[in-house]
Amino acid sequence: MIKFFRKIRQKLLSENRFSKYLLYAIGEIILVVIGILIALQINNWNENRKSRDQEQKYYCLLLENVEQDKEQVLQLKALNEERKNGSYEAILEIQKEKPKAKVFGKSWINALQRVTTTFRPNNATYSDIKSSGNLSIIQDKAITEALNTYYTNVAGYAETIIINSDFTVDRIKSLDSWFEAGVHHVNIFSRYNNDVFTDAIREKIKEDLPEYISEDYKPILYDAILITGTDNGRRHQLLELIESEVDQIKQLLQDKCNNND
Repeated sequence: MIKFFRKIRQKLLSENRFSKYLLYAIGEIILVVIGILIALQINNWNENRKSRDQEQKYYCLLLENVEQDKEQVLQLKALNEERKNGSYEAILEIQKEKPKAKVFGKSWINALQRVTTTFRPNNATYSDIKSSGNLSIIQDKAITEALNTYYTNVAGYAETIIINSDFTVDRIKSLDSWFEAGVHHVNIFSRYNNDVFTDAIREKIKEDLPEYISEDYKPILYDAILITGTDNGRRHQLLELIESEVDQIKQLLQDKCNNND
């Protein structure tokens, strides 16, 4: 093709037809410019297609993270139901005229299981998008704002859970004695094996542990379990709020991930 145009130029010059040569040269330049513009347009189209493909992948990866968040919050709610049941049973026992230490202790331990556990959102993909400078790839700014709101809100709720549980743990740590709270009854004779205590020691402990919670210690434990129960009730509300946030962002991302247009 280049040789063909070169021959035309040479023929026009040899025939001393300069005006036609000039027009031809201009036309050739225009063709070259058009070719460059077309090449740039194709390149831009390819880059844009790659960006849209990457955007689609991001939506689906973000959705996977949020689906894991959904699974996590459901597990935490199930665990908290066990805590709430433990609180309920312990309160019923401490309200009796002669509450049994072993019954109270078992229920209280259930009410306190993994009390410092909170919700931790999976933000791996979102953090990667921001750290790599690819946030601009997400063209739907409503999604970006929704993601910012989601991670901010759930982090706040999760932090509140920890603050509340810290208050509960501090109250428990302030107790003067665990001896007649029933905790030793459960830990030594139900939850753990014989590696720590010999049979002789365990038998003596069993004799020394009181069967009933004393009248003096009863109001102290009553107060402690009420605090624990209140914390578990508030935790349920916070987990409900987290689940609502998860469901909202999940719906948005599902629509984007499933949209292949």
